[in-house]
Amino acid sequence: MSRFTVMKTTIREEATIPVLAIEAFHDAFTQASVSDATVTYVKDQQLVQQRHGELTFVQDLSAAYTVPKLKRSVFKRKKKQEVLA
Repeated sequence: MSRFTVMKTTIREEATIPVLAIEAFHDAFTQASVSDATVTYVKDQQLVQQRHGELTFVQDLSAAYTVPKLKRSVFKRKKKQEVLA
């Protein structure tokens, strides 16, 4: 089980966390692509495996990408009625 330590951070430091995560993932992907490891990723809706610079298309994923149908509904406020006593 993992244990997370609570760290006090400023708002500015918290704002940079997503940027640092993207940079770390990019660096790891680049390093894995250069090494002997097999890297699997999606490119142009195709599942691709890369090893030693050779690309192998594994599967077409275009059917997995769908545009969600949005439900258009108009919310109307109820009119307030005054009660006369």
